[in-house]
Amino acid sequence: MYYKTKETVLLIFLMICLAAAGCSNKAVNTTGAGEKKIPVSVETVQKGNMKKYILLGGLLSPREEVALASKNPALKVVAVPVQVGERVAVNTPLVYFDSREINIQIGEAELNYERTSQLFEAGAVSKYQLEQLETALENLRLQKENMSLLSPINGVVASVAAVEGQLAGSMPLVTVVDIDTLKLQVQVGEANIGKLKLGEKMEVSIPAASEELYTGTITTIAPHIDARTKAYPVTMEIVNDSMAVKGGMYGEVRLAVDSREDVLVVPQYAVLDYEQKKIVYAVENEKAVLREVKLGMTIGNEAEIVSGLSAGETIIVEGQYGVKDGSAVSATARGEK
Repeated sequence: MYYKTKETVLLIFLMICLAAAGCSNKAVNTTGAGEKKIPVSVETVQKGNMKKYILLGGLLSPREEVALASKNPALKVVAVPVQVGERVAVNTPLVYFDSREINIQIGEAELNYERTSQLFEAGAVSKYQLEQLETALENLRLQKENMSLLSPINGVVASVAAVEGQLAGSMPLVTVVDIDTLKLQVQVGEANIGKLKLGEKMEVSIPAASEELYTGTITTIAPHIDARTKAYPVTMEIVNDSMAVKGGMYGEVRLAVDSREDVLVVPQYAVLDYEQKKIVYAVENEKAVLREVKLGMTIGNEAEIVSGLSAGETIIVEGQYGVKDGSAVSATARGEK
């Protein structure tokens, strides 16, 4: 029994030693395999141009808009030959009024003038009497011209309030607008008003009409600030060749307020906050290297690097939150698998 117990103890002791030796060999192998590399995506630092814009918007309005009313509210409307949306030219009749009475008066005045002219030639009446009749006839003819409303501009009929059989009244009966060219007024602050000049062309976005950009030409720049908006009204005109743009639509322009040329540009999301500093991680010899940087202009997802990096260097743009200074990394160009 004693020998068996001793043999058992020796056997257990040998097994413990073998197990310890195996663990020791395993630890050595892990250390020798090297540090595990962290997968990251990288980009090369390049130079580019940057522009900062502010958005200015307003409602579009026709270049010209005329609301036409009768000079005599007592006239009766007898015909309305136009309808909303119809294109009209200068002097196109829009409304006709009852002219029967004035026609009779003109006929009588013409007959009276002819008779008096014959009497004047015979010396039976004075020149003054003849001139009075001539003046009265001309006044009646002028009144006859008011028996219809004519369009004073080329444009499109925007509204029709005239109704056949009703009196003209004093309110506008027809409105005509010129939307071949539209106006857009925006408000520009004093810090940026000096960046604009008359005749300058700007891109205008009108989402309700088209995804394409229109061209606006600055026609007026107010010389005085608007007390209500605390800004300067600036008006531009937009040619509406397609007629897709309507008055009252919303238009928006982008005004460049700052620009940088030939500067280092990196994705803004590559820049991290670290101990009240701005940093990025560059990659050198398969290691992440912390770089403190100074930023300039930032626009959207782009940031200007003033100092801390050079063109051609490689920086981490994805996976940077999982590394630290000196971490071993496995770098892949962003977009590649």
